[in-house]
Amino acid sequence: MKARVLLVEDEEPARRLLRRYLDRIGSFHVEEAADGEAALTKLQEAPWDIVLLDIEMPGLDGVSLMHFCASLSPTPAVIFTTAYAEHAVKAFEGGAVDYLLKPFSQERLKQALERALRRPTSNSASGGSLRLPLPLHEGHLLLPVTDLLAVRVEDRTLYIETRNGEILQTRAYTLQGLEERLPAGSFLRIARDCLVQLDAVREVIPWFSGRYKVVLHTGTVYMCSREYAGSLLKALGLRREK
Repeated sequence: MKARVLLVEDEEPARRLLRRYLDRIGSFHVEEAADGEAALTKLQEAPWDIVLLDIEMPGLDGVSLMHFCASLSPTPAVIFTTAYAEHAVKAFEGGAVDYLLKPFSQERLKQALERALRRPTSNSASGGSLRLPLPLHEGHLLLPVTDLLAVRVEDRTLYIETRNGEILQTRAYTLQGLEERLPAGSFLRIARDCLVQLDAVREVIPWFSGRYKVVLHTGTVYMCSREYAGSLLKALGLRREK
């Protein structure tokens, strides 16, 4: 079954471009709305998988429509497509999946759509709903914390390994600042420049000088320093080999 996408954009050239991107990216059932009132009518008439929303529109604006979408069941994934960066915080707080700043590429839209389609369909709130705002080159991403497997820092840049194999880069946080935003007990620092999600650890291998290799389920290997080895073993219920 084709995913149903509602494209809400008041500027016709932008609407045509987005429609062209959608036609190239995949097989979607796409309908359009040129303003907030028309979008509201379509949202009330049928269920939608994804809603692409502009911010500034005549009548109802995109933020108001996002809040209406949140009241629907099933709840559609909302992706903002806008020229206004200042509304990103409201979008994050309202549960938007992604926030694309115009002009953005077809590939960037494809990434946002793929994230929206991977989103859990359950509407129940849980600890897994905690998301981390990440400023990217063409907008903002709300990364579910459960999708974050490991983070390492190099030259003040954070490299974030995600569950789907992506490596995201950001300078929006220090490693300590990001660590403070993560749920206590789910993540652990294994070196001064690295932390991992404990549930993502597949294997711990003793190494030289009191260090350990930490192997994730993805196969990625991170090195645990001697300084943090005790905390790692304790958290995983393991004993230090003599």
